[in-house]
Amino acid sequence: MRHGSEYDEIVKEIIPIYIDYDIKSFPLDLERICRLLGVALIPYSECGPEAKDLLLKKTKKGFFVRGTHESAPAIYYNDYMVSVGEMRYTIAHEIKHYVYDECADDTDNDDLADYFARFFLCPIPYLIVKGIHSQDDIKSHCNVSLTAASNAASNIRERMRWRGYTILDFEIPLLEHLAPKEFELYKSEHFDSVAGRWLK
Repeated sequence: MRHGSEYDEIVKEIIPIYIDYDIKSFPLDLERICRLLGVALIPYSECGPEAKDLLLKKTKKGFFVRGTHESAPAIYYNDYMVSVGEMRYTIAHEIKHYVYDECADDTDNDDLADYFARFFLCPIPYLIVKGIHSQDDIKSHCNVSLTAASNAASNIRERMRWRGYTILDFEIPLLEHLAPKEFELYKSEHFDSVAGRWLK
């Protein structure tokens, strides 16, 4: 069982990626983001038949390979997956392994990579401020699978249940970057400036 602070630390790693690389539009252009990060994005279909078979034996989804002196870091992903949303989720999952420079065979942090992928593709405070709360709206806006959209919608409900309208201090730069007008409106409706606290 992970402590909540571990997930907050993941978010704190994601926010600078959005800001430093001026990512503002949804759904995320993962090909562009990988290019900006200096990560080669290689679909299985670009490999020969024998290589593709080996890749599929290694994993049906995808994996990250650290860079060397001779080659850039790379994300290999199975572009034969039925769901585009699942394919995008796999790439975002592997971006976490790149950001943290994790070995492809180290599965101890895969749950955190899953969380990274979910938040990276569907940043919860942004969706709250934009009023994008339903599973179908999240799926459409973020171009994610139905499962990922359902999880994000559930996360929003749980967050509203436990934190009310609260926006955490470290999330503010993300919202000022992605949705400044909507965030100002959200603050005017849900922040008590006299008491200096968010409304429940």
